[in-house]
Amino acid sequence: MDEFDFVVVGAGSSGGPIVDRLTAGGRYSVLLIEAGPEATNPWIGIPLGFGKTFLNSPVNRKVWTPPASTLRGRPI
Repeated sequence: MDEFDFVVVGAGSSGGPIVDRLTAGGRYSVLLIEAGPEATNPWIGIPLGFGKTFLNSPVNRKVWTPPASTLRGRPI
């Protein structure tokens, strides 16, 4: 398939549900682009275990925003 009705970048907390809603009726085709390889770290599938991946560089790319005035000069 070379054409899609929608392109969604990232299947995070909103990307996944958006793709699910768009494709539910079969009316739209969606290309979902996700970074990195398949998540095989066993901690990812455990709700509280996900916190153990925060310092794991293959899982967390440790990207920071520039300091923002609305956050009192702090990055997130």
